Amino acid sequence: MLGLVIEARPLQAHFRIPYNSLLLDSYPFPPRTTAIGLLAGAMGLSEEGFKKLLGELRYGVIIEDPGARVEETAAIFKNPGSPLYPITKVLYHKPHYRLFFAGDENIIERAYEALLDPVFTPYMGDSESLFYPAKREYARIVSAEEGKESTLRSLIPGDEYARGARFMVLRKNNLTPREYRMPVNFTYRGKGRRAVYRRVVAFAGGYVELANEVDVLLFDGEPVFVF
Repeated sequence: MLGLVIEARPLQAHFRIPYNSLLLDSYPFPPRTTAIGLLAGAMGLSEEGFKKLLGELRYGVIIEDPGARVEETAAIFKNPGSPLYPITKVLYHKPHYRLFFAGDENIIERAYEALLDPVFTPYMGDSESLFYPAKREYARIVSAEEGKESTLRSLIPGDEYARGARFMVLRKNNLTPREYRMPVNFTYRGKGRRAVYRRVVAFAGGYVELANEVDVLLFDGEPVFVF
């Protein structure tokens, strides 16, 4: 199995949490569907191609730097007689993510080549959040081998964290562990689709020691839990 590691440092990022209407909250990391969608867009895939890619790739992420959390508020104006509806949007300014993908050799190589010359502009969430590389060599193909690990810097499953864990802080700019419902796939019915969620725990600026070892993929030796 081959792995693809992408280093991203956008000027801003917004990954909407679809739980609220007047607060456009954001995950502090690219969810699985968003990250694989980034590859699908770069490869120029259709909706059907994106659906297929969701089933072919495994994904994990390390939040190297959460960036600065910023809120912007706008008032929605419909007509002179209607009330104003203030909507707050959460953004992350200059975050740094390491995205990990694993899959068939042919798919990984195609995704890597597409990132170097994308068909569609890659985004980090919404259309205002463009993808920017963190460094010159921002994408690389590595080996991905199965293993077990209890000390991780990547997203971890919520159920494994609940069995026992502790967070060790390494940097001042950190995110304490928090549970989210991350979209990992979609179910389709006619022209509509609904997200399939999984509970995950995200953190940054340190590492988590789990009470039990979990199955991981080793990307050039880096243990990452993949979904």
